[in-house]
Amino acid sequence: MPGYIQKHAGHFLTTFLLLVFCPSSQAGRIASIIIDDLGNNYEHGQTIINFPAAITLAILPQTQFASRLATQAHHNNKEVMLHLPLQSVEYHKSSPGTLKLHMTHKQFKQHLKENIASVPYISGINSHMGSLLTQHPGHMDWLMAEVSNLENLYFIDSLTSNKSVISEAANNHQVPNLTRDVFLDPDFKPETIRKQFDRFIEITKKKGYAIAIAHPHPTTLSFLKQNLKKLAENGIEIVPVSKLLELRGNESHVTCTGTTCSGL
Repeated sequence: MPGYIQKHAGHFLTTFLLLVFCPSSQAGRIASIIIDDLGNNYEHGQTIINFPAAITLAILPQTQFASRLATQAHHNNKEVMLHLPLQSVEYHKSSPGTLKLHMTHKQFKQHLKENIASVPYISGINSHMGSLLTQHPGHMDWLMAEVSNLENLYFIDSLTSNKSVISEAANNHQVPNLTRDVFLDPDFKPETIRKQFDRFIEITKKKGYAIAIAHPHPTTLSFLKQNLKKLAENGIEIVPVSKLLELRGNESHVTCTGTTCSGL
């Protein structure tokens, strides 16, 4: 425990100062937007890197452009996450590096190590698919035990199952973590994206902070380009996920509502 306190002393000091000097009503509204599924398409990644906002890139491991995009994002002051593939309930074609239920502990750790090595400059990890594996305490304990041994990494639960035990496992290993609030583009329809974006704004205004996840689909990217300004109009600042964690602390707060998440 003393080692953990020393490791996260800066986080504790920031939280203390915020509590003393910045009550919730005065701390402002902050939010993070994560763009998932990057790494297979160079142009999509470049588009996100060039966005005039602190959007966080979640890059799939062992993909063609993973290392190149992560490096470019880092040099352009964009935060990078590992978008970690985890086995889902329904059958889907597995992404490279998918962690699966049948793996031995040794295989699990080796695959995780290879995934992390394939995406440089990561500040944290979020889950890709995973509606099966995130329900299994043993495997999530394996995962968080490994993440806790790495320097200053956080974990974001994409919450593809309302039975996810990611938060509990992360807390058990003192891994900073939060859970996404909204999927912006579950079906890529403009009317759905607008509805989810409005929910994102309302949740942020109500709680003071929120996390949205979206994907590099042309409809989504076009919508964000046109509507990111609405966040500022509502007094919401887009920040990297690490800064949101630093300012708002380690809380689990949402369930899988509004949008169908099963099967991911």
